[in-house]
Amino acid sequence: MAELGPGDSLGIGLAAILSGTERCLALDAVPYANSSLNLQIFEELIALFRDRAPIPDDAEFPLVQPALSLYAFPADVLTSARLEAALNPKRLERIRTCITSPATTARADAPLCYIAPWEPGTIRDASVDLVLSQTVLEYPGDLAGIYAEMCRWLKTGGVMSHEIDFKSLGMTTEWNGHWSCSDVVWRLAAGRRRHRINREPHSTHIALIEKMGCRIVRDERTIRPSAITRAQLAPRFRHLTDEDLVTSSALIQAVKQG
Repeated sequence: MAELGPGDSLGIGLAAILSGTERCLALDAVPYANSSLNLQIFEELIALFRDRAPIPDDAEFPLVQPALSLYAFPADVLTSARLEAALNPKRLERIRTCITSPATTARADAPLCYIAPWEPGTIRDASVDLVLSQTVLEYPGDLAGIYAEMCRWLKTGGVMSHEIDFKSLGMTTEWNGHWSCSDVVWRLAAGRRRHRINREPHSTHIALIEKMGCRIVRDERTIRPSAITRAQLAPRFRHLTDEDLVTSSALIQAVKQG
């Protein structure tokens, strides 16, 4: 699997490895990974997997979207045999070594690779089964290029899964007020921030995924009443659909076609 933008915590990738994933490629634009933190997370995850602990629900994390229909430990997938293999002491020790000194190239024979900064061509064609991101794709300026790279990495039948936040992230009073700002006003508001949101709406992501030859299999949108009217939209955003205006985030999953 490959994860875009894990930041200082490689928790998603480590959980995937403990679920039986052979290799996790973690890709960041800037080095953020914290080895001490990730070792701590890894040990805590091992305990949760051994205890077959349920998934934290909305009582523990009420703001996490989308909600699941079932929060029980997925014992039908992570059977005793699979867990025994995944939690083999020698395997765990090798992963600990990789967390402390992760490989820095996708071609390394290691269960965990952390590549930062990464560039196009970092990952071989058709070598990944799953590529995912969590509130990352609202930032890249070249979305078409990013989606083209991810589709190139995926094997036929491979899956991409992205949770994308479409809100202004506090830069405007209204949650979707960024779509009312002209480009000049937005540049002034963003200032010298290293990472600024690209302001692309839900429909842009759907169109790019389909253009790259992937089939959407899940599009779970979080709906929030629009805080601005169509008359307030900046000229470059007047094409937004009615769905775009009220979609504050979405979990989009797609399969690469042959």
